[in-house]
Amino acid sequence: MRELEPHVYVYGPASEDVIRELEAAFGRPMPPSYRAFLTRFGGFSILDSTYSGIIDGKIAQGRSWAWTDTKYARGWCQLPEHYLVVQPDEDGFKCLDFSRTDTAGEHPVIYHMPFRKTPFNEMATSYGAWLLDDLRAMVDAWAEDAEPDNAPDPAG
Repeated sequence: MRELEPHVYVYGPASEDVIRELEAAFGRPMPPSYRAFLTRFGGFSILDSTYSGIIDGKIAQGRSWAWTDTKYARGWCQLPEHYLVVQPDEDGFKCLDFSRTDTAGEHPVIYHMPFRKTPFNEMATSYGAWLLDDLRAMVDAWAEDAEPDNAPDPAG
């Protein structure tokens, strides 16, 4: 996160009571890695990428709230009831798939692309694994953009 500053906006930690409110609305307990994310960050955005969560002690109000993003996707493209949106984008929704649970209580992260022949693609075995991979890829891409072009000048 520090490597991505000042382009990061952290919404602030969510309380246990508000996390339980999200669980009650969704009807399922949050997996440990997503719960840890909510407890530490609540949610955050980096440039045009939003990591949906709980903002200002509320589970739903506008875009970037996980519950609001989930309800929107359910109405817009019939998102399955067992998906919780953790990151919306222009092509679809990255979601926790609550239909599958591993022995640690984690759910895989899938990319739901509603208007494709194959409507989803598994991205990681847990929220924590997906988040770390996603942030590392972003840091790597920024590092590549920041490197000077060392290619020889073709003109001479």
